[in-house]
Amino acid sequence: MSEIEIKLRIIRLIISQKGDILQELYNLILSKLFKEKKQPTPLSALESGYKEMSEDVEREKEALEWAEGTLNGETL
Repeated sequence: MSEIEIKLRIIRLIISQKGDILQELYNLILSKLFKEKKQPTPLSALESGYKEMSEDVEREKEALEWAEGTLNGETL
């Protein structure tokens, strides 16, 4: 069976469906087509370190306070 024949058969099957089954088919197709995009790519060691630091709320608060303290309001 050629790709064109498969596509036509799939389209005919989908057209014949209604309601909940049609919604289930739609969800199934989307999940299969976009499966790779949903899987996160592994982080490098550097990215993991930055992610870990950014999730440390207290450290982020201190870093923001330090950064604001280094700003010179007169030159802004």
